[in-house]
Amino acid sequence: MQSPFASRLHTNYCASDDEISELKGLLAEPRLRLAKLDGEILALRQKLDGLVEQRESLCAHIQSHQALMSPIRRIPLDVLEQIFLACLPTHRNCVMSAQEAPVLLGRICSSWRTLSLSAPRLWSRLHIVLPPPDHESLSRDRDIFAAKTAQRLEVASTWLGRTGICPLSISVEREFHLNHLDLPEDLLELLIPYASRWQHLSLVLPPSGFERLSRLSENDVPLLMSLSMSSAPIMDPAYTWTPAGIVFAPNLSSFEFAGSGIIPSALPLRWNTLTELSLRVSSWNWNSGLTCETALDILARCHALRSCKLLIQEISESQVLPTNPIVPCSFLRAFELQCYKTPLRTAEYLLNHFSHLALEEFSLSAALGDREDPDNIQGITSALGRCPQLRSIVIQTDIFSKSSFMDFSRCLPSTVQRLKMVAMCGWGEGSLDNNNVLQAFEASADRPAACPALREFIVEGYLLISDDALLRFIVSRMPTLRRVHARLSREKQVDILPNLLPFIAAGLEVSLQYYDPPEPLRPNFSPWEGLRDYR
Repeated sequence: MQSPFASRLHTNYCASDDEISELKGLLAEPRLRLAKLDGEILALRQKLDGLVEQRESLCAHIQSHQALMSPIRRIPLDVLEQIFLACLPTHRNCVMSAQEAPVLLGRICSSWRTLSLSAPRLWSRLHIVLPPPDHESLSRDRDIFAAKTAQRLEVASTWLGRTGICPLSISVEREFHLNHLDLPEDLLELLIPYASRWQHLSLVLPPSGFERLSRLSENDVPLLMSLSMSSAPIMDPAYTWTPAGIVFAPNLSSFEFAGSGIIPSALPLRWNTLTELSLRVSSWNWNSGLTCETALDILARCHALRSCKLLIQEISESQVLPTNPIVPCSFLRAFELQCYKTPLRTAEYLLNHFSHLALEEFSLSAALGDREDPDNIQGITSALGRCPQLRSIVIQTDIFSKSSFMDFSRCLPSTVQRLKMVAMCGWGEGSLDNNNVLQAFEASADRPAACPALREFIVEGYLLISDDALLRFIVSRMPTLRRVHARLSREKQVDILPNLLPFIAAGLEVSLQYYDPPEPLRPNFSPWEGLRDYR
């Protein structure tokens, strides 16, 4: 638009009185046009708003009728129930949370809620977390924890009431403190009436709870296939109890016990039908713990055992071990061994008493930090060398010296595809001198890499490996390596993920976790407590 004031526009020029009068006259007509345009715009907006409103109304009308033809509504109820069942977690029991099935399914619509509540199999697995009173502020939080416990038990009662006649899988988790070992009486009063339908049962209870369970006979638990019992520590060294009939269940094939107060060899189990066995018996004296001799005696009874986890008492340096009979272990595929102080000697002794070994998974750790002779690895490497199908090794690195661990690594069977290294206390150098630990797994011109088939590498704890050393190791093992998980007890030094992006794009799975300062303790009411995937 032409203007006699074009040269003055967008400057700091101040108009005179005469120019102000001229400007007012000049702007009169444009202002009228502007007002007219504003009116037209307002009219168009009102018309557009009306059209939008009509469109939304029409869309709602169409969608509400279209929903009647929705494929999900046409799915037969029996098929929909199968879909609901596929939504359940496959590797653990269901939790009391609306964040996942089956509770979540009942929050979608009334028809789904009706179906979910009428499908007993949806509710046949349950994880119960009973929160303990906070041991540092017992009196202050007692009412809070009591109310939460009552709420969980009420929900569990409602949940189990929906299971019809289905076999049940139940797990109970509770943390106990030495000064607080009581158990809500209502818990066992709730669970025991369902004993005839127990199929998989996992309990964390104080001794008083297990004493009540021991009153059950094998006839009370005809469906029981797996039983896991963990007890709080018992300070009285003379205290013992016997699980009695419940462990003699006719279909029991998996048994796990962690705690004290039992004599393992005296358990009235159907040993010859067990396929999974875990015994972690701790004791304030040495009468009821598990010795090498007792372990071999037990394993000789287990003709079908496929998985075994044992906590063994230490072997003293001066102890002369008896010559036990050789135990056939042709079915044993997974063996996890934890020992007090003497893991290398214990593992050597036990493995050398196994015949027909076909191990695929082996784990070795020490329950206490003191080490035996950490350089005596010939026996353990020779024993593992008799396992031509060994695929997975989990090892506590600090039961060795650093040099002997590197030698041990080079002697591992070439079939190993998964290696997990856990350091409970490290080797005490106080620096990142542990980088050379990974050199055994890096190929060089004069030496092949240990574990050439390695696909999964896991390192956790106090093994002080630098980020640069970890990066060199990963690069050296590509493209065979498929998964790396490192959880290190130090802060991040270098971000190595950008260097790994090409490998990640090619399928490598990488998880790196570093030390975070601990958060302040607070009451924990998570319904996922005690589950393996609990975060």
